[in-house]
Amino acid sequence: MNKRSGISLGVIVIVVIVVVAVAGVGAYEFVFSVPSATGGKSTTTTLVIGTTTSSDQTSSAPGSQTYRGTFTYVTPLGPFGINDSSGKPVEWNSTQSVSGTFTFSINPATYIGTGSGQGTIIVATHGYCTGSTTVQYTFTIEAVHPPGQNFEISFNPPTPSTVTVELTCQGSTKGFNEANNPVTFLSVYPNGLNVASIPTTASQVPTGGISYTVTIT
Repeated sequence: MNKRSGISLGVIVIVVIVVVAVAGVGAYEFVFSVPSATGGKSTTTTLVIGTTTSSDQTSSAPGSQTYRGTFTYVTPLGPFGINDSSGKPVEWNSTQSVSGTFTFSINPATYIGTGSGQGTIIVATHGYCTGSTTVQYTFTIEAVHPPGQNFEISFNPPTPSTVTVELTCQGSTKGFNEANNPVTFLSVYPNGLNVASIPTTASQVPTGGISYTVTIT
């Protein structure tokens, strides 16, 4: 999180994010240390708020604030190949086009929250090999918003996490590099946001073939 100068003498909240690996499942653990209102020792609260395998974490505590968002992105990634055994190089590549929605809620007592979303990815392959496929996916969200700090929003990997494109090629693919088929992709691009306030929109015009827009209300 961004450090901010000029912190008042009010309640100071320290947030530590620890990634815990349990049986191959990533869990996010938020540790809060809050000074006692009576001037005594601080109290610490630890809460594991999510894993990368669950697809339903939209429950919220009473008084929680719920946020909704939309996203789109395009990346020039995906299966690619090149083969010069025939005497001349031939290659193919792909473009990922993605869009979707999400919601998450933040508990006002703990300043942390969870959510979920869904998206649709279209992978179009062109060149020596061609093909296209469309896949719908889901994902989960972890968020934190301590008083006086920015919103930190993390988008977990999608389920399913890969896409396979059925390819039609102009000739043999012997010796071709097909390491990127199946295709891996992000649920939301970029896969994390740090914003000062909501509503907000984060976007990027096409740069190196990549563009994205994320809007949260």
